[in-house]
Amino acid sequence: MRSLFVALATVLPFLLYGANGPWTLGARLHYGSLWPHSRSSWILVQGHAVGAEVFAERRLLGDREWQRDYRGPSVGFGFLYADKGAPELIGASYRLVPYLFLPIVEGRNSCFGTRLGWGVGYISQAFDRRENTKQIAIGSRVNTAIQVMLEYRLRIDRTTLHTGLSLDHWSNGAVALPNLGLNLVTANVGVSYALGAVTPYVHVPDTARMKRPLREQSIVVAGSVCEVARPESGTHSVFSLIGNVQWRVTRKSSFGCGFDVFNKGTLGTLYPELLEKPRTAYTQVAVHGGYALGFGRGELLFQMGAYAYSPKPETSIVFHRFGMRYRIGKHLLAHMSLKSHYATADHWEFGIGYRWN
Repeated sequence: MRSLFVALATVLPFLLYGANGPWTLGARLHYGSLWPHSRSSWILVQGHAVGAEVFAERRLLGDREWQRDYRGPSVGFGFLYADKGAPELIGASYRLVPYLFLPIVEGRNSCFGTRLGWGVGYISQAFDRRENTKQIAIGSRVNTAIQVMLEYRLRIDRTTLHTGLSLDHWSNGAVALPNLGLNLVTANVGVSYALGAVTPYVHVPDTARMKRPLREQSIVVAGSVCEVARPESGTHSVFSLIGNVQWRVTRKSSFGCGFDVFNKGTLGTLYPELLEKPRTAYTQVAVHGGYALGFGRGELLFQMGAYAYSPKPETSIVFHRFGMRYRIGKHLLAHMSLKSHYATADHWEFGIGYRWN
């Protein structure tokens, strides 16, 4: 539920300020299949998946710098039901995501773009060591849900026809094992209707120079819990200290680098010889580089790093971070991210930070 709160906190400012067009209500049908990203997950692929989605969306005004950069994006909510084709192992699945639709190519009555959503998901059949041992992908019913969709739209007066290709992902971030995650790939078609007159968006390029400062430093303190070694082995606290320097190179894009300090209680579960040592012995040090896609005060971040020091070897020397940040006032920022080793989640990072220019 914390992930839903942070996702809503990131998107709601866009809903409350700068919305221009009428609300649009729609529905779409999904047809596809699970996409296993590990060989052991193929046991869950038992048939094709069918889903139904309802959504509500509204176009932003386009009077802010970042909105002009994205040619008048839209913001909305989407609720999906899907069966995933494995009723006995996974059962029914649901997800509710706030999302942004970003136009890429747009005509007067047509548009091609991408939809990015992050919210909360639910599956009715999670792993159980007594009753559902073959469900090796998800160890909890409540999960984070992420959606990426390429979509084409054709508008006819107030009615819009939709078709697209989407990837939906359910994961709990190793809060409860197993956590290989569930990927659902679908083709979809839909229709929506605007509750008011639709005025076509007219893009006016922003010719002003980018606002300074172009460099930003930040320090973030984050924490969470995770489970490792084996399912139902218990959860342990994990803390992160993230230092980052970021350079804005275009109106949308920034690149950065920095350092990380991790302190993971799970190391004592994996390596019993550490149990006799103080918690400071569980500390890891790493460096990272990354990219951020900006949306005004908010941004999506993608980072890859490597451990410079660890008391015991990790499953991989390389780690990844995907998440989002939102700037609060002049110096504070809210941070939420998922740290992983390639396709295997390591732990969540929920935190707050201080930034300066």
